[in-house]
Amino acid sequence: MKDTLYRQLASVIHEYRTWVDVLDTEREGNFMILSGGSLQPVRCRMLSLFAKRTHATYPKGHVWNIPEYRLDRAVNSLKRKPAFKERYNSGKLSIQDAEDIILLASDKLISLELEL
Repeated sequence: MKDTLYRQLASVIHEYRTWVDVLDTEREGNFMILSGGSLQPVRCRMLSLFAKRTHATYPKGHVWNIPEYRLDRAVNSLKRKPAFKERYNSGKLSIQDAEDIILLASDKLISLELEL
């Protein structure tokens, strides 16, 4: 993922947050991907988000670590839409773009519910 886009994603989430905020953007961690029929360890940057308050089944303080690899896959999926691709290429993510990226990258577990 482009570093500027990664930073902009974190900035949009922080600026328009409701119940989820950015905890850390520079944390690195390991996760496993399925490649060639076997699990392979991958080390990459993680976007850490946390629940500022209790929401649905998530208690206050709950932390999610989303690998940059998953964010990349979400962005690549969304780039099939011409409007998103245009905003991506110009480096201007919308609030809805940020919500869509996180929703896809988290397997539809985290709905940010960002507000203006």
